[in-house]
Amino acid sequence: MLKLIYRNLIAHRQRYLWIMLELCIAVFISWKLLDKVIVNEYNRLSPLGYDIDRLVTFQFRELPSDAMPSGYEERDIDSKMADVIRIIDMVRDDSRVEAATITGQYTFEKMGLWMNTIPKVTSDSAGEKNKVSINAIYINFWRGTDFFKTFGLKDASNTDHAGFEEQAMTKSQIIVSKSIAEFLFPGENAIGHSLFEKNGEEHKDGREMIVGIVNDAVYRSPSGRTPIVYKPRNNKDVEREGGVETLSGEIRLKEGVDMSAFIRDMKPKIEQDYRFGEIYCESLAPYNDMRERMSRDVNNDNFIAKSIALFFFVNILLCMTGTFYLQTRKRSEEAGVMRSFGASRGFIIREMLGEGFAMVTLAWLCGCILYRFFIHDSGLADISLMGYDITIVKQLMPLWYDDFLTHFAIVSLVIYVIMLIAVMAGIYFPARRISRISPIEALREE
Repeated sequence: MLKLIYRNLIAHRQRYLWIMLELCIAVFISWKLLDKVIVNEYNRLSPLGYDIDRLVTFQFRELPSDAMPSGYEERDIDSKMADVIRIIDMVRDDSRVEAATITGQYTFEKMGLWMNTIPKVTSDSAGEKNKVSINAIYINFWRGTDFFKTFGLKDASNTDHAGFEEQAMTKSQIIVSKSIAEFLFPGENAIGHSLFEKNGEEHKDGREMIVGIVNDAVYRSPSGRTPIVYKPRNNKDVEREGGVETLSGEIRLKEGVDMSAFIRDMKPKIEQDYRFGEIYCESLAPYNDMRERMSRDVNNDNFIAKSIALFFFVNILLCMTGTFYLQTRKRSEEAGVMRSFGASRGFIIREMLGEGFAMVTLAWLCGCILYRFFIHDSGLADISLMGYDITIVKQLMPLWYDDFLTHFAIVSLVIYVIMLIAVMAGIYFPARRISRISPIEALREE
């Protein structure tokens, strides 16, 4: 059969060369359309590192002083924060709630962004000192409010992967993500070390002391991987950064609780009953809604890219399927002659499918090689990461599309499978029909 396939390809080479050229162009266009879509979809569907599906958020608000009853005296931030904690405690008392915490504007999927550079000095074999750094996102949390339990972050200092249990901390102590610990202290236990211990300069003992390590998480969905430092905040920080209105309450529901029913039942209670003095709450909603708002521009761009890819790809596939359908249907006489020489119906179908397989494979190889030279300078699709030295981040948190060969191979195989399905469909159905021709009828026509 292989010899027959080869001879048929050579015999019809003039016609098949044009079809292979069409397939090469289809491969090239498919690469242009699908590469970014595949990477973006993978990034969108990748785990965030925290349990967002069970999170509900609400906003703290503060009435202006002129809206309060006469005789009202302005309270200090400590009194206001005490009421905020009381509201969180009331939320925790609900039987459907597993944990609840307070967050500020520097938290997952929030508008605030606090980034700092963490340097590290290393020495090479010649004794020369080299300074490298990683850009980390800082997230605020309030000690003793179950922040890590609420977000479902795991302890990464051991192999148990249990939920992280927050210990008693001072304001100068911090918790870091696994990537930062591995960057600063590879092969060591980072707990007990200072965050800036490796910067090559003298540092104060206890400053930014690491007391815990948690799994890596994504600060904002469109940006993907993020090294994170979790830093405690106090009441004075709230006052300096805009007051109680910059705070949110985050609720982690128990497993199996219907979020829609919880919000429907809890919303009037949150807005009417959970208020003390000038402090009240509003806007109870799924945490995922906030993620959607933060990712809206990126999601719109992705939707447009997917729509364009779908439109052109469907047309390209229909063109390929139609071309092979018409070419195969014209070969009824050839199939009849093969039948008259004793070929079975299955043999005829397999032979024609084999020709299509060979053509798709050759065209796919040529198209991929052509695209490889085309993107020599620009590179393959990627996700924009926060910070400057993204090379270190990729080393600490590698993904399949960071490696050129793996990335190229996966997208190429996806294109190959889709093209193969389209071509095989265009050959199989007419081949099955023409293989039924009677040998006598075929000889009479010949």
